This record gives sequence, structure tokens and C-alpha cells, in this order.
Amino acid sequence: MIVYCEECGFKNIVDEKRIQGKKPQIPCEKCGDFLRFYGLKAKALKKAAASKPAKRPDTGLILKYGKVVVMVNASHPRVEIGRQKSNDIQVINNRVSRIHATVELKDGKYFLTDQSSNGTYLLMEGSQGATVKNEAVVLTAKGVIGPGYKVDLKSPDAIHILFENQF
Repeated sequence: MIVYCEECGFKNIVDEKRIQGKKPQIPCEKCGDFLRFYGLKAKALKKAAASKPAKRPDTGLILKYGKVVVMVNASHPRVEIGRQKSNDIQVINNRVSRIHATVELKDGKYFLTDQSSNGTYLLMEGSQGATVKNEAVVLTAKGVIGPGYKVDLKSPDAIHILFENQF
């Protein structure tokens, strides 16, 4: 399985057999920080791995904001973005709502849904940027998200969108 390090963003390939206990202590191959396995219970993961045949690669959507890297896929189909601490991606800015937007996997497609007061700026490669306000838009290419503010592909304050094979 692929696990992205929260500290450095490095893509670690972890053998599922190494994941033991409630809080596995597996270090990042690049920086040594312990990897975090959110929402996974080791017993359930081991049981699923033993009972299921190997799957073909699934596409995942990666959201990267500073040191935070979150994968949206079948096992983690919803990511919340906003100012509130409980969000998957917390953006501290006075233009960002407590729960500003979500990115969800539905029927094999990734949707950005704005639910804010100031809208969400979206810029995908090959298209012009636009502000999404109280609606859902399909994410089709890599690009950037600006919750409540305009960003470009090189903005340090942008949430970067990447598509990648999960396994």
C-alpha cells in the first residue's frame, strides 16, 4: 500500500504485513517520521488483505497543502477543507469558512463542492480559473484550489490537486 508522509510528503510503499497493532510504528523512508494510518484498524486491514485477491491499480486523487497530503479514494472518499481544526485540510485565513468545501469520490468521479460565503477558486491545467460558489464541479485534471481566494499553479497558499495510481 502507498502511504504519504505527513511531514515531508514522501510516497512510502508499505507492505501490509508490517502494519500491526492499533498504532503501527513504521518510519518514513525519507525523513524517519512515523507514518500515520488514519481510519485503518490493523486487524480489519489484515483480514481484508488476506481475504481479497490483488486488485488492479485504482486511481486516487491527492490533495497537498503545505506539509499536509491527503488521498481521496474508495477507502477515504470524502475530504473536508476549511478553517475548522477538525477538517482534513485546515486553512487558516479570514476568507475561509469553517467548513469551506469538500472533495468527494462519487461514481468514479471526483467532485469539488463549495459550501462557503466567499466561493472557492479552481484552476485546472488546460482550462481557465473560475470561482465555484455553492455548487459542485468535477475535477478532471491536476491544478490548484484556493478556498476563498485566487491562486495560481505556483501559489504557496494553494491546495494542489494531483491524480495518481493508488497502488
